[in-house]
Amino acid sequence: MKITIGATEGSSKLIKKCHVCGHLMESKKEIEKCECCHKPFLPMNYFGKVHAKNSSEYTQLFSRASELHDEDMIRGLTVLW
Repeated sequence: MKITIGATEGSSKLIKKCHVCGHLMESKKEIEKCECCHKPFLPMNYFGKVHAKNSSEYTQLFSRASELHDEDMIRGLTVLW
């Protein structure tokens, strides 16, 4: 018997480990900073995106987990679940 589990639009989660303190975080959107040590993170594929000129444009560079793909992940620090 084969069981297939399909991911729905809202079911994708991003799990990220802070490279400074090692804290694990889980979110449905890209994580902007560590909840524990408050280390800020860059968005995935930051250098492939247009650089933001102000803080409101910068927050728009962070994607939802459902918009990300395996090739966007930083191996060892981020996983898409």
